[in-house]
Amino acid sequence: MNRIYYSHYGPYIVKFIALKNSLGYKYNDAGNALMLLDGLALKENIAEVPITKDLADKYAEKRPNESEKTRYNRIQILGQFAQFLCDLGLRSYIPKLPKLSRTFIPYIFSQNEIRRIFAVCDGLSPSCRNRNSGVFQIPFLIRLLYGTGIRISEALYLSCNDVNHTEKYLVLRKTKNGKDRIVPISDSLYEVCKNYLTYRALFPGANKTERIFMLPDGSSLSIYTSYKWFRKIIWWAGISHGGRGKGPRLHDLRHTFSVHSLATMAKDGLDLYHSMPLLSTYLGHQSLEATDDYVRLTAEIYPDLIKKSSDLFASVFPMLYLNKDDNEAD
Repeated sequence: MNRIYYSHYGPYIVKFIALKNSLGYKYNDAGNALMLLDGLALKENIAEVPITKDLADKYAEKRPNESEKTRYNRIQILGQFAQFLCDLGLRSYIPKLPKLSRTFIPYIFSQNEIRRIFAVCDGLSPSCRNRNSGVFQIPFLIRLLYGTGIRISEALYLSCNDVNHTEKYLVLRKTKNGKDRIVPISDSLYEVCKNYLTYRALFPGANKTERIFMLPDGSSLSIYTSYKWFRKIIWWAGISHGGRGKGPRLHDLRHTFSVHSLATMAKDGLDLYHSMPLLSTYLGHQSLEATDDYVRLTAEIYPDLIKKSSDLFASVFPMLYLNKDDNEAD
C-alpha cells in the first residue's frame, strides 16, 4: 500500500520504510504507526524534522482501547525511525520503551504428552460424512510445529516449492518479522513430510493451489480448523484445557520446541551462553531478549540438568538460583 504523508516527516518516513524493505523487512505495521506520527506533527504544527521529547511523549500516550502490546510496538517503531533520523544527522529524541506486564504463562508439554499427542494423530481416520476435513493434514502439521518450532501462520503459508528435498530444509516466506528464513528439518520429519506430499498429490484439488496444507477440495487449511483439531487431539490425549485464553494453544508447540531444544543442548554439554544465540536465530527472533523467557522456563522445568550443564548460567540468571536455594532451605 502506497501511503501519502503530509507532514515534514513524510519524505523521511518513505525513505525509512524503503530502507527496511531493502533489508528484507515487510514492515507493514510501520506505515500505520508512522501515519499517526504524521498526523500528530500536522496537528501540533511541527515545522522541524528532528523528533523532540515533547512530540515523542505525546505520540507515546496510550490511545483509547489500545492494548499494551500495540502501544509498545508503535513506540518501538518511533524509536527506530528516530534512530534513522539521527543516522542522517538529524538529532532526535529516542523514546524509552514501556515495560510490558506479562501475565500469560505458556504451556510446556512434557515428552510423555508429546508422545501421546503423536499417538492420537497416528490413529486419526477420515469420516465418511466429511471427507474434506483436515484429518489428512493435522498429523503432519502437529509434528511440523513441534519438530521445527515455526509459527502456525508460517506453516500454513508454506508452498510445495518451499521444501528443499536435497538439503532437507524449509524456506519460510511469511514470517512475523517480514524476513525470509531457512529452517532445517530432521531426517525423520523429512520422511513424514515426503510421505504427506505423496498423499497430497492424490487429492482431487491438488492442482488448485501450491500450499502444502490444503484440504482435499483444494481449499487452504485455516488456523481456525487447525485449532479445532488441536483441541480435539489434546483432549483425546488426556490433556485438559485451561479454558478460554489459558491454553494449551497451538503456539505452545513452539514454546515447547524451544524449551526442549535448550534442554537437549544442555544435556549435550552446550552451555546456555552459546545455546541462546543459536535458538534465537533459528526462531527468527530479532534480539536475545525474545529468547530470554525460554531460558528461564527451561531452568524451571529442568533445574538439575541446566545447573550441571553450565556454571555460567548461574551468573547470567542469578535470581533463579537464589530463589531455588531459598526454597530448598525451607
